[in-house]
Amino acid sequence: MRRLTALSLLLAAAACAPGGDRPLWGDAPVQPLDLRGELATTEVPLLGEVELTLDLYVGEGLEVDFEPALPEGFDGAVAAREPRPLEDGGAWRRFTLLLRPTQLGELTIPPYEAKAKPEEGAEDGPVATTREWTVTVTTLLADSGPAVEAPAPLFPPRFEFLPWLAGGVALVALVAALWWWRRRAPKTDQTEGTPVPAHVKARRALGRLRNEPRSTPAQVERFYVEVSNILRVYLEERFGLHAPERTTEEFLAEIESGDTLTSEQRVRLRPFLTQCDLVKFARALPGEEVHLETFEIADQFVESTREDHVREGAA
Repeated sequence: MRRLTALSLLLAAAACAPGGDRPLWGDAPVQPLDLRGELATTEVPLLGEVELTLDLYVGEGLEVDFEPALPEGFDGAVAAREPRPLEDGGAWRRFTLLLRPTQLGELTIPPYEAKAKPEEGAEDGPVATTREWTVTVTTLLADSGPAVEAPAPLFPPRFEFLPWLAGGVALVALVAALWWWRRRAPKTDQTEGTPVPAHVKARRALGRLRNEPRSTPAQVERFYVEVSNILRVYLEERFGLHAPERTTEEFLAEIESGDTLTSEQRVRLRPFLTQCDLVKFARALPGEEVHLETFEIADQFVESTREDHVREGAA
């Protein structure tokens, strides 16, 4: 479904874009086969979008089988127009590739090649190729300034030091004593041990956070750290995603490559996590309106994805 939607958007954009009916080569080429390419930009953020246009000219009488594929390191979609006849008897066909890089650094888009079937009696047919492109993929926080780098790991290990041997022995003894006591204790209502659902814990924590003061830079930072952590813990308990232990970029790359979350849920999470990181690491100080909007995104996400609602909808 996501690829079909992307293809529809590509076709609509190609039809409405300025110059959409003009081939990249201008007048018809002299060669019987020509392939031109144009990349919209050579720098794009991780999981951002960059458009690559390929125009194929096929002279009269030639047969060409050309279907461009997505280059390595990119996700996305390919849309192709129907061939358009030209006055010289040839035809022009446009391919539009909407590329989303899934890796950081410099990615290479190798040349595309179109080959025509050889005419009778000839060994080879005409060949046309494009140039090679290099795309620089930046982080989601590339424009946030030099203060983006965190002074410490975003999520430190939960257990930084191994317990001392004496502490381990004491813990084992305590567990054994508790087990023995529970065995001897009279039976009570079985519902007392029922685990609290993930959405209940998350909404309780959000409720305590709603009216926290946010007037000083330290209070604003604490608010975004806590609201981000609440939603990350909920994602781990609800969907089994390793959100608390990963950076924003690693987590977004994980959900983009899987099908645990819907396309709409991924779109809602991306700006939320980016906004939280801007405050925590770039020392951004948004206004109260942004605070409330960020809080509402987290609260609505938990409410719309709670497990009991999903079960009721499936029934």
